[in-house]
Amino acid sequence: MRFRSRFAPSGWLSCVSQGAALRLAWVEPGDRPRVRWLHSEPVRSTLAAALHRARRAAPGGPLPVAVVLDRGRYQLLQTEAPEMPPEEWRDALRWRLKDQLEFPVDGAAIDLLPMPPQAGPRNQRTLIAVAASAAVRHEWQRAGEDAGWRWQAVDIVETALRNLSALLSTPGRGHALLHLGQTHATLVITVAGALLLSRQIEVPRAQLAGEDESLRMPAMERAGLELQRTLDGFDRVFSQVGLERLDLLPGPGSDTFADFARELVYVPVKVADFAGRLDVSALPSDVPLGEHWVAIGAALRRVPGTEPNDAPADLNLDPPTARPARTAWRATQGLVTTGAALAASWAVATGLDAWAGHRQAEAVALTQALPQQRAQLEARDPGGADAVQRLAAERQRLQVLDMEQRRLRAEIDSHLRHAANGYTPFFAALSRQSQGNVWITGFSVAGATGALELQGRMIDPAALPGYLQRLNQEEAFKGRQFARLQLTPAEGLTEFTLGGLASVATEGSSR
Repeated sequence: MRFRSRFAPSGWLSCVSQGAALRLAWVEPGDRPRVRWLHSEPVRSTLAAALHRARRAAPGGPLPVAVVLDRGRYQLLQTEAPEMPPEEWRDALRWRLKDQLEFPVDGAAIDLLPMPPQAGPRNQRTLIAVAASAAVRHEWQRAGEDAGWRWQAVDIVETALRNLSALLSTPGRGHALLHLGQTHATLVITVAGALLLSRQIEVPRAQLAGEDESLRMPAMERAGLELQRTLDGFDRVFSQVGLERLDLLPGPGSDTFADFARELVYVPVKVADFAGRLDVSALPSDVPLGEHWVAIGAALRRVPGTEPNDAPADLNLDPPTARPARTAWRATQGLVTTGAALAASWAVATGLDAWAGHRQAEAVALTQALPQQRAQLEARDPGGADAVQRLAAERQRLQVLDMEQRRLRAEIDSHLRHAANGYTPFFAALSRQSQGNVWITGFSVAGATGALELQGRMIDPAALPGYLQRLNQEEAFKGRQFARLQLTPAEGLTEFTLGGLASVATEGSSR
């Protein structure tokens, strides 16, 4: 149900991609943040379609939206801060880290998470650099735009869990938080609300929470060993930070694994208790919080202008100020533009039709009056032949003008019939076959031959043949063949142009 309120909403709305589902959360800020709304949306076909459905269910009002990248779509790298002003760190580190990135640095999104001074060596600032490829950034931009959503922030799972850890920690003490996810577990360690370390443990939650002892115990041992090694390594590297305890986020398998982990690690272990720290009274009693912890953490971002000066920075891999103002052409925009063009053409045709009818009536009246005027002139002045000739010339001019208006009206009628029956099916077909990794940015039809030209962008060139095969199944595109294909690499994308797509029937009749 779409939430309605008499007051302007505040806080952040987050959207997290978790495998085959989107998880969304709205949290209002305060000393005790209030979780106002949670939602799960299955991803059945494309990401853009799922985002469109989620947007329709989301709360109304001008809430800023933060999207959280899923696992494997970004990298975290620890590095030293350059010897230069902080505002120049990002550009300097882009080239220092280029050999460590798994994707081209050109067009990549990079943001920095400074560690607090007490967490690193003396007189040295340590940073965590977070990077995502240009292809990932463009994919989420396009999917959001196609769904009618424009992100104000692009975040990651680790900083979302960091925000939850900050609610549970004691000032000045280190805190560890473990989230048991569907495919893996994620551990974050923080101090003073800043992220110090993160680790992914390759154990699915279903094995930790399952009833099959032969599967559960090996999974417990693998996860426990990785957890023990990580905490021991943290104690050696960050010996100046005292680790207070390890909290597990509530959910399936959390109680069982907490009991198991207490026998392995040197810090107290418990299942996190958010009573008094997080208000969930607005939610139904049966809502599965365990599926939404990452979304809740991402929605705990600070509202701009309200955070203290010493607060840890929130991550944003794609701030709106760094994005180009250009928006991609979508099939739905083509339908709207075509409708507007048809309406304008119809208005022009109606006006010309009225004007032509008026001039035609004048010509008929002059033609009918000409014999009588000629007789009157000859009776009054036998030498008035010049006036008669002038009237005859005016009659001929009006007849030529009437023929020209008839021709113009016929051309406009033909154009309207072609626009109504020719262009709209193309745009409708393009809209039906839209997908998340191929975008159509230009479309034209040659009037004489009916040949088409398509222009677009794609993330993976291998997706183009399948897209065109599905497009060829549409009635408007059946029987059309390629005459020209041009591919042009762009920033993280490939632009393409398909020219000369004339129908087989048209080509055969022109030979």
